[in-house]
Amino acid sequence: MTCEELINIASHIGLGLLESGAEAYRVETSVHHVVEAYDLGDCEVFSIPNYLHIHLTKKDGTTISDMSRASSMKGVDLERLNALNDLCRFIAQHKPDSTEIWKQLHEIDNGRNYSLPMQMLSYAICSAGFAMFWGGVLLDAAAAAIIGGIIGAAMFAMGRLEANLFYKSLISSALSALLACIFIHFGLGINRDEIIIGVFMTLLPGLLLTNFMREIIVGDWLTGITKLMEALLIAAAVALGTGLVLAIV
Repeated sequence: MTCEELINIASHIGLGLLESGAEAYRVETSVHHVVEAYDLGDCEVFSIPNYLHIHLTKKDGTTISDMSRASSMKGVDLERLNALNDLCRFIAQHKPDSTEIWKQLHEIDNGRNYSLPMQMLSYAICSAGFAMFWGGVLLDAAAAAIIGGIIGAAMFAMGRLEANLFYKSLISSALSALLACIFIHFGLGINRDEIIIGVFMTLLPGLLLTNFMREIIVGDWLTGITKLMEALLIAAAVALGTGLVLAIV
């Protein structure tokens, strides 16, 4: 394998990890192991949430670099992240040729995503559970489940349009508040606030906040602060969408 092929593969894996929500140290460590596995030179890797830089110094002293920009605020894809982690381990242990690696990358990039019904069901169950948790009755939980399913479909549709997480959260929160008000108006729910909060909880950036703390703990302050700002923006979008509808209705 040539250095150019290796850099392209490492960059593709690193960007995939970034866009799947991986922490900076995970991206840097994984890419470093991939490059170092072939013993073609010394590698340095630097990443922040939407940027990846790989620098390889060959054994003859010449250098090669790759700078890539990742799509920011796409959300979190734990299944893809796990598959890319497994691929990095496979490369480090078995050192396959580039053809085999690109074949596996193609399978990961075109892997099975959760279907629309599955996503709608997940949002419905979570929304109903949170509505009950925050004091709602069974009728509120049923209303939250229906609204949650609709929000799941909306998030799926906006994902197909490649909308970023800020706009997805803004529109989804506004839609959930509007639907909750409609359900209450027609007697299909009792406690409006509990219904809204139940759906609201499925939109909050809990994993981003967790990753922010992990980045800070390992000393990646720049990445940690960036993730914190992303989480705050998404939370603000959720609050803004809900607040605008409640102020109008």
